[in-house]
Amino acid sequence: MPGERRSEQEIRREIAAEREQLADALAELRKGIDGKRRSAAAVVGVIAAACSAAAALMFVRRLRDG
Repeated sequence: MPGERRSEQEIRREIAAEREQLADALAELRKGIDGKRRSAAAVVGVIAAACSAAAALMFVRRLRDG
């Protein structure tokens, strides 16, 4: 619409504001992804520790029975 022309500075301010919003959204997304990675790594660590403990118990039982 011809009567609603924006100045170059208004457009630049809008672009800068949108760029900040995009950067904030990206930062939040990265936090979420990092949190999921850490959770997955923790689960894998717990499973590995449990398997090691089970293997150690089986070894001790075999030594006792052996």
